[in-house]
Amino acid sequence: MEEVQVIIGVPGKWKNRTELIQAVASNGDGYLMAGYIIHHAKKDVGFEVEVYEHDSHLKEAFSYAGTFEDNLLDEIGHHTHTVYVIANVNGFEGLKQVVDVGATLLKSGGLAVKVETSGIAHTKDEWYQLLENQEYFPIYSHFVTLVGDKESYYSCGMKAFGLPDVIASSSISPEEAADLFNNFNLYNIVEHPSFNNGDTFSLEPNSPLYKIHFIPEFRYEEDDAFFNPFGLVKLIPA
Repeated sequence: MEEVQVIIGVPGKWKNRTELIQAVASNGDGYLMAGYIIHHAKKDVGFEVEVYEHDSHLKEAFSYAGTFEDNLLDEIGHHTHTVYVIANVNGFEGLKQVVDVGATLLKSGGLAVKVETSGIAHTKDEWYQLLENQEYFPIYSHFVTLVGDKESYYSCGMKAFGLPDVIASSSISPEEAADLFNNFNLYNIVEHPSFNNGDTFSLEPNSPLYKIHFIPEFRYEEDDAFFNPFGLVKLIPA
């Protein structure tokens, strides 16, 4: 798998960077922050980090990115700093390490986690549940989101797995699109099939048949966090 960049953001109410570093050292289960790195010596795992001060738009961003109670959104609105972990991921195990470092920052005073490369956000409890259940579907559902508009439905975030996102016309129902996309994406992640243009896919022998067509990324600019360098798979009713 080609190495890809995955970014998560964790806001917190640390007084300053020194307090953040001390909190990670005390609660990070072996992780330490120094300069622009968070590192676990025994696991030989390290990530680049960037720390930003209060962002007045962060509360609104989290409100659109997940399901949060008002009191948590208020806490996020009063954050002092946000830690962004920039991970160069190579395979499924790399994503597990991102889950692990995200949990470390939550234990160290973080309020919630936002996956900046797909625009989906999670509460502490949701992230801790993921830490306990690192199977394919839970990790997929925490790093990939499904989006729809009048013209099409598509997934966002499959680049975390080194794979194209999937897109289809909105002529099918939202429920059908979600079922189709989730199954297609998981099949791609778990089985690593070798698809070619013109191949077909269906959920079951008697399910609707879709023709596969590879297209380049057109939704986002190359410098956008949502940009998928692996492009998209367009599923066309056969």
